[in-house]
Order: sequence, then C-alpha cells, then structure tokens
Amino acid sequence: METKTEIADIKENKTEVRDKPSDTGSPGTSSSKPAMSTKRGLDPSFRAARPKMKPSHWIIFIVISALLGFLVLYTILHVIDTSTGIARHLNAPSPVETVPVRRQTLEEVIGGSGSVEQAETVNLITQLTAKVLEVPVKIGDLVKKGDLLVSWDDRLIKATVEANREYVDADKIKIRNETRQVERYSTLQNKSMGSAVDLEKYEMALADAKIDLAKSTVSLQQAEIDLEHVKQLSPVDGIVLERLVNPNEFTKPGQVIMKLGVLNTVLMAAKMTEEKMHSVQLGLPAETTFPAFPSEVFKGTVAKIDPNIDPITRTFTTYIKIENPDFRIKPGLSGFARIHRTAKDVLAVPSIAIMNPSGEQSSVFVVDGTNHANLRKVRPGIVVDAMTEITDGVKEGEKVVTVGQFYLKDHDKVRTTFRSIFK
Repeated sequence: METKTEIADIKENKTEVRDKPSDTGSPGTSSSKPAMSTKRGLDPSFRAARPKMKPSHWIIFIVISALLGFLVLYTILHVIDTSTGIARHLNAPSPVETVPVRRQTLEEVIGGSGSVEQAETVNLITQLTAKVLEVPVKIGDLVKKGDLLVSWDDRLIKATVEANREYVDADKIKIRNETRQVERYSTLQNKSMGSAVDLEKYEMALADAKIDLAKSTVSLQQAEIDLEHVKQLSPVDGIVLERLVNPNEFTKPGQVIMKLGVLNTVLMAAKMTEEKMHSVQLGLPAETTFPAFPSEVFKGTVAKIDPNIDPITRTFTTYIKIENPDFRIKPGLSGFARIHRTAKDVLAVPSIAIMNPSGEQSSVFVVDGTNHANLRKVRPGIVVDAMTEITDGVKEGEKVVTVGQFYLKDHDKVRTTFRSIFK
C-alpha cells in the first residue's frame, strides 16, 4: 500500500511541475525562446477564446447571397428578353414593340428664309433716233402706270411728219395725172389713133407713182408713231430697277432705256432644304413675315419652284407670290416664309419604324397573325412631328415594329412587349 501511495504522490508532483509557470525567458535566464508560446500552442483554453460568427451574421450573409443570386437570374432573363440575337439562339421569340398603322391628318410646315423679288421685269426699249431731253425718275423710285419716264426732242420728228405728208400729197397728185394719161392713151389705142408704146410708158409711170405713194405713206406713219413716243410713259405700276439713259444723250432704235419691276405682286424667294423638295408643290398656301413689319403676316401661294439645288448650301429656291397693292413690300426685303401642306386621311406610322427612309428601299417590319415579323417595302410621304405618311406598302390596322426592328431578320418569330400600343 505504501508503494502505491508513493507512486500517486510522484504523479501528483509531476503534474504540479507541468502546471507551474516556467522561468524560461525571465530575467536572468539563458534561454532565447519564451516558454509562454509553447504553452499557448498547447493550451486548449486559448483555442476556445477565438471569436465565433453570430447567428444574425449568418442570416445577413444568406440574405445577401439570395439577393445576388436573384439579380444574376434577373439579368440573365432580361438579356434573353431584350436581346434579339440571344433569343434567336435560344429559339425564343424576339421581344419587339409595335404600333398599328392609322389614318390621320398630317399638317406639315416647311420654312425657309429669303428676300423679295419683283414678280415681273419690264424692259423699256425705244425706236427713236433722237436726243433725250428729260429723265424725271431715278433708280428705286415708285411709279404708277402713265407716269412720265423719259422725253425726247420732238422737233426733228415733227418736221419729218410734215415732210412725209407733203410727199404723200405730191404722190397722190402724180398718180391722178398719170391715171388720166393712161386713160387718154387707152382711148386713142382703142380708136387705133395712138401707139402702144406711148400707152405702155404712161402705165409704167403710173405704177412708179403708186410705189412712191406707198413709200411716203409708210414714212409718214413711222414719223407719226415716233411722234407718239417722244414721251415714254410707264406701262405698269412698279419700281425703277435700272435707268440706262440720261438727258442730252442720243438713243437709237432697239436700245433699252429703262427697267421696271412690277410691284402689284411680288415674289418671296425662300431657300428650302433639299429634303423638302418632294413636299413643296405649286399652289400650296404660305405665310411670310418680315422684320420690317413686325407682327404682320403676309399670305401668298407657291408660284414657282426652282428645280436646281445649290451645291454649297444644298437648298433650292421656292417663289411665293404675294399681293402688294400698296407697294409696301419692296425688292430686296428679307423675311421668312412658311409653306403649309396638309395631307388628310392618310396612312401614317412613327418615323422610327421606317428603315432606310431616305433610300430607294424604305421598309418596315410588319407583324402578322402568327407573330412573325415580315419585311415590307414601303413608299414614304411627308414627315410631320415624327410621323411619316405611307403611300404604299401597308394597310390600316397592321402592326409595324418600332423598337427592335434593326436586329430582326425577315420572318423572325417575335413577341410584343407590354410597351406596345394597341389602340
């Protein structure tokens, strides 16, 4: 029994020695390693002191993981739902938005700036060879019909008229004398008392007298006409554009002496962009405003369209006829014109539905009853407020694709999204 008791005492002493802190590493010892590190590596109470994750943290982690998974799944479904290429690869219908073709009234306004021109230019040409006495008008003057524009020296013309009258009278007397001679020699010839040679001579003299009378008559008429035109009066109401003669100058027949612009009506030459050439038509109503006349609107109509395109500005000229009875609107006045074009009860679709609208093969995708998108060529008309008239290619009520059409192929299976318009 003692032996067993001693053995137990020895084990107890060994245990106390292991539990007793080591002096290794304390001041005065020669060991370079602290004994505490060995103790911590072996002490299970130290491992139990590590922090543990709380249940609330696990809940937050699980919620965040679920949300991320949902977002990834939603993104995948959204890509499939919105991408035509992926939908076609998965043999699923491509998502598109559609709008039905409707009948409506489109009112287009085509605008352009420009300046006023005279509606007509009158060139005054003289037939007189005479000296100019007076030119009472200058460039820019407004003239009324019948106003004096140019006057010539008429003394020589009057003298020519008098001389030609005397020539005419003398030729008439000569004709009467020659006529009597012919009658007398004809009577003698009938009685076999005169010679045929004498009769023929007087007949020739009578013919020459008639020719002289005709010439003098023409000269007299020309002189009388010249006398009527020694004063050039304005043939129209207008404005003096050019004055080509001055006092004391001599004119000759066929010379242009003055140019007048007709102002009863004027033309507004407005520059329009080339893409509007198909919209502008003769007779369309128009409104013109001028900074010189604020808050006033002058109505007119399209009277002429220049078919030539300016290669620099890419514009063409449209001439709008405006009535101007009081001559307020003058050539050179700048302004802005608005041409109105109305297309009533026409088929129209949103402009974004049309592919290649400016080309020769404008087309749209039309969704049929089996939800297939069919490529259809169309002929576009006027464009107003993002709506385009369709003159050929679609029917009323058909659904055209407005979103997603550029990724479609002919006869693709499609699915109409909730953003589409059905009414």
